[in-house]
Amino acid sequence: MKDNLLEFYVNKYNFSNGTDTLNLDFLPPILRRRMSTLDKIAIANLNSVYCEDIQNIIFASQYGEVERLIKLITQYSENKEVSPNLFSGSVHNYATGFFLLNKQKPITYTAISACEHTISTGLLLSVIANYDNNLFCYADTNNTQTNAMAINLTKIPTPEFVKYIIKLENNVAVNDEFDGFIKLLNGEINSLKTSIYTIERATK
Repeated sequence: MKDNLLEFYVNKYNFSNGTDTLNLDFLPPILRRRMSTLDKIAIANLNSVYCEDIQNIIFASQYGEVERLIKLITQYSENKEVSPNLFSGSVHNYATGFFLLNKQKPITYTAISACEHTISTGLLLSVIANYDNNLFCYADTNNTQTNAMAINLTKIPTPEFVKYIIKLENNVAVNDEFDGFIKLLNGEINSLKTSIYTIERATK
């Protein structure tokens, strides 16, 4: 294995464009009512690929809890005070913490934002993390569209899983977009160039 090559295996993945078809039945209604759009889409995707052997979670979002932040700014502008509950839910990694509290699992997790390279950076961090079994989740609201994906991945060679190879390199023509990663996961394309690496779906 060359120093600039990384391998990982995808057990399962899920993605959502919008919140219309999300399954949140595993959460009590009183909790669902308190959740933001980002919470709902992130937690639904996290839950869909979660399994007991997960050791680490990487949560990536460029904008984070922007819905709550806008409410906070409006609330303070109009009333000169803010809701403590709304404030506590405005932190970038709230969805992941909320998810793990519901699962009652003391799992290590990290939240990351890297501007337009948030997805590619978050996935790379999942692959190089000091754990064999990782869960990567991306969720963001851009304008009126909220997208999310979650990937259950392992660094342990597993023949029945889909193998991916990352080659670390600087690329000029890049695709760090949500749709590009979904096409790669779905097998519609076999290679994707980002600003810091090329990722390939290994053929059997």
